[in-house]
Amino acid sequence: MEKKVSFNSGNRKLSGILISEKENKSGIIFCHGAFEFKENWLDYARRLSKEFACLVFDFTGHGESEGIPGTVDLDIWEEDIKSAIDFMKLENIGIVGWSSGGSAAIMATATDKRIKCCAVIDATIKLIPPIHERLLYKTISFLGSIKKKITGKPITMNLTGQLRNMRVAVDENVNSSFKKNERLVKILSKAPIPGCIDTVWTDVLNYAKNISVPFLIIHGEEDKLDLPEEAYLLYENLNCEKEIKIIKDSGHAGHLDQKREEIFKLIEEFFLKHLKRANSE
Repeated sequence: MEKKVSFNSGNRKLSGILISEKENKSGIIFCHGAFEFKENWLDYARRLSKEFACLVFDFTGHGESEGIPGTVDLDIWEEDIKSAIDFMKLENIGIVGWSSGGSAAIMATATDKRIKCCAVIDATIKLIPPIHERLLYKTISFLGSIKKKITGKPITMNLTGQLRNMRVAVDENVNSSFKKNERLVKILSKAPIPGCIDTVWTDVLNYAKNISVPFLIIHGEEDKLDLPEEAYLLYENLNCEKEIKIIKDSGHAGHLDQKREEIFKLIEEFFLKHLKRANSE
């Protein structure tokens, strides 16, 4: 069974697709990255739905969900994940997160005991930028906050120029298709400040230190946006049962790139092992 669903997170209505082939005690929630959408995870979710209830959803400000378009605020995204868990109403939950969605998944896993295991793909870890960048962003963010209080709308910036040299995948067809996505271009053309890069203020590693459930790190060896060194840094800060897999010939968007089947297999094996173990406990 596959159906469109919606649920509330704070004062926002989020859009999702729930896929389940049988009655389950366990479910998996898929967390897309910044300026991405739930549809990129449907293939993985459909295949894992043979064993688990699977939910793909759009974070606040993305896809069909409500909120200021382009919102990438990890505190809000953490709340969205917990609202998705509330909606699932299942005993055991596993989380998959990519890029900034992986950052939010780390935060949620550290603070919500309903999550029994977590896998991240090319997660963004080093979120504290150099001081000159922070000062610039703080200034713009302050002005944006004032405008938002007065008009209800933030300052927006056109960030589409950053797409030109961005390489999210080793497979050039995937890379080109990703960057030409009309919804992505539309969001980046009016990226909100504050809102679109609030992730830079979150110390994800502090959250990672508090995770106690099984954790899988998958990272592309050719990831030029979040370097593999960040995956090792995350691994070192975890104090739980953990695995790390560095995937050769895979870029930042590993779930879409040429090694996506290898990555799917790792995720499948991880959840079959750990969510089924949670069911028996």
